Amino acid sequence: MRYCVLILLFFISSPILAQNVETSQVSIPNKGVLVNNIVIEGFVLQDKNQFVKLFKPYRNKHISSVDIDTILQQLQEMYEQAGYQGLVSMEYRIIKKRLVFTISLIK
Repeated sequence: MRYCVLILLFFISSPILAQNVETSQVSIPNKGVLVNNIVIEGFVLQDKNQFVKLFKPYRNKHISSVDIDTILQQLQEMYEQAGYQGLVSMEYRIIKKRLVFTISLIK
């Protein structure tokens, strides 16, 4: 898996977001999915307030795949600004009205 992400980083000129984000068993209907809570797991940056600010507008709302892509892009920008450009892998899943982002450090 890690090698696939690295190969994509070198050969595809699309944004990093599309290269290292995995969707695991998530099928989002056109009208969106009601999400009551958003959680981040794994390799989390120290300033957790930035995550609270990012997630707040999406809590207790129906969110679409476009909304999730927007959140992923903003998460990617946060990690890039912290100096982890191309060094993290992100995936998300929805479990019982809870959107969970898992961030892993690529070694």
